[in-house]
Amino acid sequence: MWHRGHAAAIVLIAACRISDLTFYQPGDMGDAGSDAAPDGGDAAVPPLPSCIGLQARCGTATDSCCESLVVPGGSFFRDHDVANNPPLSGDRNHPATISSFYLDKYDVTVGRFRRFVAAGMGAQIHPPAQDAGAHPQIAGSGWSTSWNTSLEANTSELIANIKGCSDCTWTDLPGSADDENRPMNYITWYEAMAFCIWDGGYLPTEAEWDYAAMGGDEQRAYPWSSPPGALTNDPSYASYCPGGGNNCTGDGMLGCTVTDIVPVGTLSKGQGRWHHVDLAGNLDQWLLDWSAPYGTTCMDCANLTMPTGGDPVVRAMRGGAFVYDKDVLRGSARSNGFPSMRNYIHGFRCARPM
Repeated sequence: MWHRGHAAAIVLIAACRISDLTFYQPGDMGDAGSDAAPDGGDAAVPPLPSCIGLQARCGTATDSCCESLVVPGGSFFRDHDVANNPPLSGDRNHPATISSFYLDKYDVTVGRFRRFVAAGMGAQIHPPAQDAGAHPQIAGSGWSTSWNTSLEANTSELIANIKGCSDCTWTDLPGSADDENRPMNYITWYEAMAFCIWDGGYLPTEAEWDYAAMGGDEQRAYPWSSPPGALTNDPSYASYCPGGGNNCTGDGMLGCTVTDIVPVGTLSKGQGRWHHVDLAGNLDQWLLDWSAPYGTTCMDCANLTMPTGGDPVVRAMRGGAFVYDKDVLRGSARSNGFPSMRNYIHGFRCARPM
């Protein structure tokens, strides 16, 4: 599907349990003190930089916009679900094994990204260090200083660019709680990578994201599918566009505008097996990998080889967006984008090592 100049190709390949819920606790939104370690031990976890002093809460509960949840490791089949409706259900040709990791419950919000910009990050004046943000299991997966020139020259240019569309979620001044809690969009892959590094994490691999969205070995059709093969889908689960066109559902009104990009956590009914929200719909999400056909095996893998020979030089994305129909929200749906491209349907979330 193409929508208002969207250049990223879309390729269709093919009951939440409270015991599953484990937190990475990033401090109490700038309050004094610190939280316990995720395993219940005494070690403290420092507040994430993007949430220091941030008062807004996310969703209908009182959790932090910086909540990060454990995704327990295991094995699954990439892009395969048990709904048994080919070709969308994929096949079992691409097994993968994933180590446990933390994945942010929500997409990065405008409020969190505002902290990043205020710190002077995301531009050539303060680029990440060489190899920063590397995946703990994947050598060579961190920042390359060759990417520095792909960042904007300075903070002023960064701000001018991230507000350069009618559907951009960034505002020059902090807005309402809803505005600050909308997911940040119109950012490049390089800015998403730089943010996650600054915030103590890394961009998740495509395999990690797919594993979380499909509920690991449950092989869910949608993140919320329970039983896993259920194809139940309506606007109470995700912000999307039934049938495509100009029928977006996020704000409950006709048309497709920035208000269809709903504040993170609004549609908590659509949470996945490990309680992550907005893994489908709202905004497509940047991932670490270059976009390419899968290899034969995957053990904490990522495709770090830039495409050559005429293949599109694009990075992997997942999740679909508010302008897409329901089939693009499936766990079997892959998408991609040019890493320097800005698009109002692009967002991201960070992963964190155990």
